[in-house]
Amino acid sequence: MLKKISLIVTVLGLMVSFPAEAQYVNLSGNNPDITEYVESNEDNWNKSIMYVFYSNEPCAQCSQAMGMIYDIYEEYFINQFNLFEINYTNEDEYGMQESYNLSQPLSVVLVRINDGMSRGYYKIENPQFWVNDPYYFKERLLSEINNFLNT
Repeated sequence: MLKKISLIVTVLGLMVSFPAEAQYVNLSGNNPDITEYVESNEDNWNKSIMYVFYSNEPCAQCSQAMGMIYDIYEEYFINQFNLFEINYTNEDEYGMQESYNLSQPLSVVLVRINDGMSRGYYKIENPQFWVNDPYYFKERLLSEINNFLNT
């Protein structure tokens, strides 16, 4: 029991000691990608989007982080989000880079869809920095996503 409490205190301490790497942007409206997403399937009318954006920049831990993100998505969020992995440095994805102000090797962007329109997004940058502690990775990502869902 004492070991569990110590672990919880350590994880909470880590969460406080790391600067927030997420930002919520309240943005109502639409863009062509959201319109296409919603119109392609009526089930998407109120189903939000989880984008995993990566770049061509070298990143030793990005593929491992992407796998961990996918596992968490499948276990907890498959009913709330559709997941898309996108290389935002591809020429045809420049609009995504601009829309979500992407510059890091790995970012998770959650886009709230309600009534067929984008209602805002939440960007989590550099989750690859958390892969050395799988427990922390999972708890941090769950916390970030749940914060988004509750805003």
